[in-house]
Amino acid sequence: MNQFILIINGPICSGKTTVIDSIMSNYKKVFRLSANKIKFLISDYNPARDRTAVHECLVIIAEKMLESGMSLVLEGGSMAQGDLNESLERVAQKHVMKITTVNIEAPLEVLEKRFNERVKTSLARGKKISVTDRDGFMERYNVYLAIKSKSEKTFDSSVLNGEEIAKQIMELV
Repeated sequence: MNQFILIINGPICSGKTTVIDSIMSNYKKVFRLSANKIKFLISDYNPARDRTAVHECLVIIAEKMLESGMSLVLEGGSMAQGDLNESLERVAQKHVMKITTVNIEAPLEVLEKRFNERVKTSLARGKKISVTDRDGFMERYNVYLAIKSKSEKTFDSSVLNGEEIAKQIMELV
């Protein structure tokens, strides 16, 4: 399989992480770019102050991973990601490869149920998550709807499971 850059967009709790986990388990030499992993390394992360630095780190990491023969997968779906996507486009052009972008969604009531389960589980485990209330959930959901590209292939995670979606996505890259 040739190297690729894959961006998986979707609203909160749509199954993006599950699909990426499946890709990571079933394909070799794939590196997961994660803004969340980097931002949680900053003791007092502040999006207004730190987002640009986090995105710049991701671009540097992307360059190094591509140079070492890795492919890239990025979980996306936020308005703040636009600059990062543009930077990754430049990286893809430099390395003469295409970027494949897909959407993963589910009906709002399914997303809300998953979100409530995520909050409950995270609180019980003492795990840090960015959004813990319905207002924050709806804000993220509406941001995704505002930036969603309708021209990209969209998968419904209430109909297909993560492995099925991952397999179909990998046929596109």
